[in-house]
Amino acid sequence: MRLTEKVHHILTNHLQEGDHAIDATAGNGYDTIFLAEQVGPSGKVTAIDIQDCAIRSTREKLESAGLIDRVKLVTGDHAISLRKLIEANRGKIAAVTFNLGYLPGSDKCIQTHAESTEEALAASIQLLTIGGYLCVTAYRGHSGGIAEAETVEAFMHKSQTDGHAVDCYEPESSDSPPILWVLKKS
Repeated sequence: MRLTEKVHHILTNHLQEGDHAIDATAGNGYDTIFLAEQVGPSGKVTAIDIQDCAIRSTREKLESAGLIDRVKLVTGDHAISLRKLIEANRGKIAAVTFNLGYLPGSDKCIQTHAESTEEALAASIQLLTIGGYLCVTAYRGHSGGIAEAETVEAFMHKSQTDGHAVDCYEPESSDSPPILWVLKKS
């Protein structure tokens, strides 16, 4: 099972009609569409990406699927955007997903970075409801990817020490495969 499929499997069993979820790295929009389907007509999804082209691609897919009315699209840095959501949404979000790295098929110089990702993860914990899920896929095969994955790992270990349930999924490979961290807020 691919890591994206693993995230979808976990969240299919968790998300319910009317939930609020966040796709912190919208990319091409596939996770945003999945989340919008899961939360249903009365639910809400916030999709964030720093690149206009990612937001445009996500919007097009949502419009084609008839799901645009369930999603708020935000162009911006995930750390800043998530911090702005805390006051109105503290403890109200059922799930937050991240696919770190760069947008496939775009400028590889525009990518997530360890520092802002660490801030975004900290904001995510504040946003999550008890029992909510934080799913973070870190891609290690690009410049900066290993450092960012190590930052996520350190954050997850600290979160586990703080009492949250944390699981890690890493495909077997001789290269630097992506790694998935799944946190369930206690």
